Amino acid sequence: MKTLTAMLLRSALVFALTAGLAQDCAAQSFADLLGQITAAGKTSGDATLKSLGGTLTTKAQSLNTSLAGNTGAQGLLQNGLSSLLSGNGANSLGTFAKLSAAKLTPEQTKLAKEVGNVGSAYIVQKNFSSLEGAQGDVAQIVNSLRKGTPTAAIPSIQNVAQNAKLTPAQKEVATSLVNQYVPGAKKVGDLLGGGLKSFPGFGK
Repeated sequence: MKTLTAMLLRSALVFALTAGLAQDCAAQSFADLLGQITAAGKTSGDATLKSLGGTLTTKAQSLNTSLAGNTGAQGLLQNGLSSLLSGNGANSLGTFAKLSAAKLTPEQTKLAKEVGNVGSAYIVQKNFSSLEGAQGDVAQIVNSLRKGTPTAAIPSIQNVAQNAKLTPAQKEVATSLVNQYVPGAKKVGDLLGGGLKSFPGFGK
């Protein structure tokens, strides 16, 4: 009996140590991710991107702390940030949307939407700031998202999505941007004059 008890205690201790190590690794991984986003903003030479990166990391850290114990939501947050950092803006936008729609507390939902908006602004600035003829619209989108008023950006999102000089990668990001901030296929079609298929390069 004593031997069995000792074995159970050792197993429990090993499990606790393993779980603690896993949590420490996850925390370190998230901290590294935030550090990389901050560094990317600083080295980009884009003052707006640098500012957005700083705001994003601060809000993401607050949200991650608030989500302690909710590994599913924390995973979405980390995946969204990882996609943003790797240049997969379309996937990042979709992940932020899923996080904002998850079952969270009111305060967590507020933080999730703030992270989603600032993250989206970061993606817009990174992907479209040099798009010919779109600087004014990009600035409008970024400013509206930073303020938490994405509906004010809809006309500018339309203009960017219709830009004939979009690359395939930019078209993908533009489509995700429309899907996130103009929800509902019918609304997209009404607001954007027939939907994405009417845009140059879309629906092909």
